[in-house]
Amino acid sequence: MRWAGLAGAGLLVLALAGCEGARAPVAAQDASAAVETALPEPVLEQMEAQPLRARAEAALREQRLHTPAGNNAVEYYLALREREPDAGVAAALAELQPYVLIATEQALTQQQLDEARRLIGLLARMDMHAPALPRLRESLRVAQERADRDEGARTVEAARPVVAPITPTPTPSPAPALARNAPPTAPLPAPAPAAATPPLAPESAAPKETAPPTPVAHTEPAPTALPRLLHDAAPRYPLAARNRRIEGSVQDAFTIQPDGSVTDVRAVSAQPEGLFEQAALAAAARWQFEATTRRVSTTRTLKFELPPEPRS
Repeated sequence: MRWAGLAGAGLLVLALAGCEGARAPVAAQDASAAVETALPEPVLEQMEAQPLRARAEAALREQRLHTPAGNNAVEYYLALREREPDAGVAAALAELQPYVLIATEQALTQQQLDEARRLIGLLARMDMHAPALPRLRESLRVAQERADRDEGARTVEAARPVVAPITPTPTPSPAPALARNAPPTAPLPAPAPAAATPPLAPESAAPKETAPPTPVAHTEPAPTALPRLLHDAAPRYPLAARNRRIEGSVQDAFTIQPDGSVTDVRAVSAQPEGLFEQAALAAAARWQFEATTRRVSTTRTLKFELPPEPRS
């Protein structure tokens, strides 16, 4: 009986050891899986060309054109250009450039200076000779100086001590005492009667010659001639509208600068709304007009039409 008990205890120990050994690989697999999911995504410089291309196309489909930082189509294509500088990558970056330009101008208008600085850096990487770069950098510099002045003024105002205003104590006026001691005032002399006014001479019966009224010139403003369009860019048909075969139009308002570039682009109206505006704004930003000595504000309507379906 004693040996039987010892044998049973030995078998129990071996069984427990076997359970622990079987549980150890499972725990190791769980730990490795946790470590694998906790690893960060590879940085763009370490990714291969094929994953970069796949991510760039996915970002285009999901409309992540230039935001968020590090996970957008522009940055994926820029990294892909360093590995495979083919014509397709260059064409994609050329089409995305107007979107980055418009987003930069909007960030400057909304005083989002950090975002504007990031987008200007993206635009410089896309094309270091982009015509809009000097103007955007100058606008960013002016906006940053204004923000620094405002911040300095707020700091000085917050550090200024608050001093309660001094309220003067009212003193009694000595006027009543002087009035009691003043000698009696002599009555004022009566006013002299007014002299008789001689009657006016009757007016001559001859009519007076009146000068003719001065003519006022009403000049109609001459219609402003638009500068000649040197480079036209057709809008890119949105994929969602093309798949659903939706047509429409967008009226863009913009300003032609003296150098012929287009700025301040905005959509005045769209039919239907929320589908074609971004493509129309991007196309307008690529227009180039003849250089003049003035700024001209105008509008232009872009139509989105599909070719008829082939008959079966």
